[in-house]
Amino acid sequence: MKVYIALALGGIPLGAMYALQALGIVIVYKTSKVFNFASGAIGLVCAYFASSLGPGGWFTRILAVLAATLVGLVVGVLMELTVRPVKGALTGTIVTLGWLLTLTGFVGFVYGTQAATHEPVQLAGLDGNRQAFNLFDVLQFSWQQLLLLGIAGALAAGLAAFFRLTDLGTATRAVSEAPDAARLLGIAVDRVNLVAWGLGGAVSGLAGVLVAPLLGPLDNTSLIILTVQALAAALVGRLSSLPLTVAGGIALGMLQPVIHRALHSFDGVKGTDELTAFAVVLIALLFFKRSGRKDVVSGGLTPVPIRPLPRGGVAIASFLGIAVAALAVPSLVGDAGKLTNYNVSQVAVWGTATLSLVLLVGVVGQVSVCQAVFMGCGAFGAGIALSHDVPFVLALALGGLLAAGVAALVGLPAIRLEPLELAIATLSLSFTADRFLYSWPPLAGENGRREIARPGFANVDPGHVGDGNRAYAWLVLGIFIAACFAVASLRRGRTGAALTALRSSEPATAAMGFSVTSVKLRGFAASGFLAGVAGAMYGGLIQSATGAPFDFSRSITLLAYAVIIGVGSVPGAFFGGLLVTLTTLDFGATNGVANGHFVSLTTMVTGLFLIGVLMASPDGIAGAIGRLQRDSAPEAEAVLV
Repeated sequence: MKVYIALALGGIPLGAMYALQALGIVIVYKTSKVFNFASGAIGLVCAYFASSLGPGGWFTRILAVLAATLVGLVVGVLMELTVRPVKGALTGTIVTLGWLLTLTGFVGFVYGTQAATHEPVQLAGLDGNRQAFNLFDVLQFSWQQLLLLGIAGALAAGLAAFFRLTDLGTATRAVSEAPDAARLLGIAVDRVNLVAWGLGGAVSGLAGVLVAPLLGPLDNTSLIILTVQALAAALVGRLSSLPLTVAGGIALGMLQPVIHRALHSFDGVKGTDELTAFAVVLIALLFFKRSGRKDVVSGGLTPVPIRPLPRGGVAIASFLGIAVAALAVPSLVGDAGKLTNYNVSQVAVWGTATLSLVLLVGVVGQVSVCQAVFMGCGAFGAGIALSHDVPFVLALALGGLLAAGVAALVGLPAIRLEPLELAIATLSLSFTADRFLYSWPPLAGENGRREIARPGFANVDPGHVGDGNRAYAWLVLGIFIAACFAVASLRRGRTGAALTALRSSEPATAAMGFSVTSVKLRGFAASGFLAGVAGAMYGGLIQSATGAPFDFSRSITLLAYAVIIGVGSVPGAFFGGLLVTLTTLDFGATNGVANGHFVSLTTMVTGLFLIGVLMASPDGIAGAIGRLQRDSAPEAEAVLV
C-alpha cells in the first residue's frame, strides 16, 4: 500500500503538466465552443522557440519564457481569425486540426525532426531537475516540478478571478452563454473571442515551455501526445471550470502511475498512461450525456451528396474506361524513375483509406479522427491470418473484418455522442493507439511487427519470374475500384437510404422504420472494413505490419485530404490517395523516399491548405465545383431559350 501511495503522490507534478495544457483548451472553449486540438502544437512551437534563444542566465531564461508566451498569444490570435469565418463548432475544431498539422510541420521544417537536438529552457535553473523536497521518501519533487505546481495553481486561480471579477471576463461568459444576446447588449463578440483565443494560446505556449523540461530533450511528438491527457483533464473540468480542470489533471496524474504499477505484471504492456486518459475521456463524455449536459453539442460537417452510379450506356462506357485505365497504368509505368508501380499501389491503398472516410463522413454523417487505427488493425489482422497459412486475399478480408469489429466498438459511444464529442473521442483513440495498441503483443506481436508475405503472383524476390510490383498494383487497383463502385451504389439499397437519412435527421430515420443504433454501427463497421482492407494492402505493399505508418498524424492527414477534396466525393477518394502518395515522395532526392525535411514541409502545406479550404468552402473542392455548376446551369438554360 505504501508503494501505491508513493506512486500516487509522485504523480502530482505529472497531473500539473496535464492541467496546465488543459487550461488553454478550456479558455478557448468557454467562449467559442471550439475544441482547440492544436493546444499541444502551440506548446511545441513555443518550447522550441524558447530553446533557440539559448539557456543563458536566469534573466535570459525569464525573457525566453516571456517571448515564447507572446508567440503563443500571437498564434492563438491568428487561429481565431481563421476559425471566425467558418460555421459550426465542429468545422472550427477541424480548422484547429489544420493548425496542428501546420505547427508540427513548421517545427520539423525549421528545427528538424531528429529528437534530442534541442534542450528545453528550465525556468528553475540548469539544475531544475535536482531534488528540492523530500518527505519520508514518499513525496519527492524537483525544483522544476515545484515551480510547475505553483504556476499551475496560481494561473488557475488568476484566470478564475479574471472571468468572475473583470468586465472582460463577464463579457466572455456572456458570449459563451448567448453570443447573439451579447451582441444585442453591445458586447463586441469578435473582440472577446480574439482575447480568449489569444489568452488560450499564451497559456498553451507557457505550458509547453514549462512542461518540456520534465520530458527531457525536445522532440516533435511528446508534447503533442500529451494532448490526450489534457483532453481528459479538460473534460473532467466540464470544459468550463478552471479549478475542476486543475483538479482533474492532478487526479489523472496520480491515477496513472498506480494503474501502470497494477498492470506491470502483464509482460509487454505499454502505453497504460494513454489508455487511462482515453478511458477518462470516454467516461467524461458519456457522463455529460447521461446527466443531460450539452457542453459539447455541435452539428456535423456539411457533405457533398454522393451521386448515384450512372445507368445504361453511360454506365457501360464509364466502367470500360475505368477498367482500361486500371489495366493500362501499371503496364505503362515501370519500376524506374520517380513514378513506379509501387507508387501506383500507394495511390490505390490511400485512396481506399480516404474512401472509408467518404463513407463514414459523407454518407453516415459521423466524424472519425482515427481511420489510421482501423488501418493498423487491418494490417496486423492480415499478418496474424497469414501466420496461420491463410491465402492472401482471404487474409485481406479477415484484416478488414477485425478492423470492422474495432470500428463497431468505437461506434458504440457514437450512439450517444454529438459529432464534436465523437471527434474528441476518436482523436484520443489515435493518440492511445500509438503508445498502447501498436505495442500490444496479442495484436502486434512480441516486437511490434508482423510479416505480410505477398501472394506468389506478386512476389518481388530477386529470383521471381515476372513483375511482382505490377501484379500487386493490378490487385490493389481492382480492390479500390470495386470499393468505389460499392460506396457509390449505396443509394440504391435500403441500407444506403438509411445511412443517407441518418446524416440529415436521426428522428426522421427512426420514423422511416430504421434502427438508428443499428444504422450507425453498420456505417462504422463498413467504414472500418474499408480502412482495414487498405491497411492490410499497405502491409502487403511493404511486406510487414508495423504501427509507424498508422500513427495519429496519419489519421489527421487522411481526414484533412477527405475534407479538402469533399467528404462526399467518391472520385475525390482517388485524388486523396494521390495527394497522400505525393507526400511520401521527395522530388529532390535520389532514392525517391521523402526525408524528414520534405515531410515536414508537406505536413505544413497540408495544414495551411485545410485551413484555407474550410474558410473558403466548408464542403471542400467538390462542393465548390458543384456550386459553380449549379450557378452556371441557369445561365446556360437562358442562352438556349
